[in-house]
Amino acid sequence: MKYWREAFGEINGQTVWQYWLENRQGYQLAVTEYGATITHLVMPDQSGQMANVVIGYDTLADFVKQQAYFGATVGRVAGRIGQGAFTLDGHDYQAPINNGANTNHGGPNSFESQIWQSSVVEKDDAISVVFMLTSPDGENGFPGNLAVTTTYTLNEANEWLIDYQATTDKTTLFNPTCHVYLNLTGDFDQFVGQHTLQIDSDRFGAIQPDGLPTGELVPVAGSVFDLRQPRALQVAFDSENTQTKLVGGFDHPFLLNQTPGKADAILRDPESGRSITIDTEGNAIVIYTANGFGDEPNLTNQAIQPHQAVAIEAQMMPDAIHHTEFGNIVLHPGEQYQRRTRYKLN
Repeated sequence: MKYWREAFGEINGQTVWQYWLENRQGYQLAVTEYGATITHLVMPDQSGQMANVVIGYDTLADFVKQQAYFGATVGRVAGRIGQGAFTLDGHDYQAPINNGANTNHGGPNSFESQIWQSSVVEKDDAISVVFMLTSPDGENGFPGNLAVTTTYTLNEANEWLIDYQATTDKTTLFNPTCHVYLNLTGDFDQFVGQHTLQIDSDRFGAIQPDGLPTGELVPVAGSVFDLRQPRALQVAFDSENTQTKLVGGFDHPFLLNQTPGKADAILRDPESGRSITIDTEGNAIVIYTANGFGDEPNLTNQAIQPHQAVAIEAQMMPDAIHHTEFGNIVLHPGEQYQRRTRYKLN
């Protein structure tokens, strides 16, 4: 294992660092202090050709311009909070509205656009970059001084690990995710329709036209959402299902069965042979098939097109504070939040 770091750019005179981790098989993981963001994941295809498979940029300036959360640590709360309003310990709170009538991904200028403190932990078979951030009481309307750690690890078993830890001094909400966009072809001029996706989930969360969950958990059986066996993502783009037609593909949470010994999700590109197996300690995976972009900087020689990547967001169910079946995202003083997501790279 080895690592190196390089200056990635500056913000207000402060140098922002990027770290490259590499194992003996040549797999590479690059992460930066800006947004505790993954910028590159380099892995071989079936013939041994190495390529980056995540949407990322080579310059900090391009990351600052984009608003699609490419590779970022998202928080305090991933996904939408209905009306941005919630109640904790008898107190009403209002987060800023930044997505229609709702708060999305923690509100504006949240974890994804802050500079995190960083350090490196080396072991014989793994290297980790530890990113630390303190979100002050009242930031974007959320109570409590929240101390957050996001740790990225690359190991000799060809695994990429993300570990989250957090503590708070007031009851608050916490539901982070990594907003990684994947294209396993390694060619960002190609689309991901031929990627196959398998998810160990019997129910998905229905959404409203604005993307907010309705609160209904719908059986996947007999629908385009039945990914219990591998299916090409193209089925979601071609489907006449009313839910996929709302958004032009998937932008939905899948409630995980959490079957012992069974992977939570497997994404595979048949052409390159690359695959990633995902296991998470959260209860959900949100699948977003990159159905539309804003004015993000070009990846290659043209503007980023819909369906050129797929975001796989491991987390708790979105808007869980308003739906009891969606799980608990409340963090209390004295509690130590810990959650891991493991990506097995094949």
